Amino acid sequence: MRLGQNVGHGSDVGRVRPLNEDYHRVWQFPLPDGELTLLAVADGMGGAAAGEVASKLAMEVLDESFSRYVDEIRLGNPVVGIDKLTEKAMRLANRRVYAAAIKNQGRRGMGTTLTCVAVMRRRAFVGHVGDSRAYMIRGNKIYQLTKDHSWVEEQLEKGLMSEDEAEQHEWRNLITRALGTRPQVAPDVIEVGVEPGDVFVISTDGLHGLVKPEEILTEVRRTANRQLSVEYLISLANDRGGPDNITLVIAEVA
Repeated sequence: MRLGQNVGHGSDVGRVRPLNEDYHRVWQFPLPDGELTLLAVADGMGGAAAGEVASKLAMEVLDESFSRYVDEIRLGNPVVGIDKLTEKAMRLANRRVYAAAIKNQGRRGMGTTLTCVAVMRRRAFVGHVGDSRAYMIRGNKIYQLTKDHSWVEEQLEKGLMSEDEAEQHEWRNLITRALGTRPQVAPDVIEVGVEPGDVFVISTDGLHGLVKPEEILTEVRRTANRQLSVEYLISLANDRGGPDNITLVIAEVA
């Protein structure tokens, strides 16, 4: 997966929040037999500057973990699979955020979502905790790769609530799993096959809470420049009120 014109990313504070507690990164690690691409978004929570601290810490751990992994590969040392790497990195991020929260009274209870996609050759590995999302667009279809760790998602799964009720429910932003709020966390890690032309979309709920998957699909099919799509979709979320920070990464597999 080569980056360039094929990737777009952006983050906006929205129209209500005083601070942007989201964080996102796009990495490209060159390897002897191709590139390892890593895309990630994190949505911090905890008020004041604590959410921003949590999401930034999570990104730093991802960076550190994947950089060390790439160094080991370059040295010719044996390494675990990227699925295991992703899980270990997310568990480590959880421990770091939790430790930082315990150490500072003003940051008690801070946490963050974290959703990342690592693409190497023709495989993608998705790591996920919280209610940020990863989608994959293939042809004329959009697939949600992650499952929200939220109260309303649990009600939907049990058949106790309809999609319309879930969208309007006052607890729709209540998440049941996050990084840093407990000593341990169980991340979801999945592996998917990748084809040229596939497009990955990763967003915080400030975007997908207001813009439907079908609207994301329409824009990605309509516009070849991924950065323009990111800017359009962020402005669309703002036009609809922008009650939360809005973060989006769109990357196409070459």
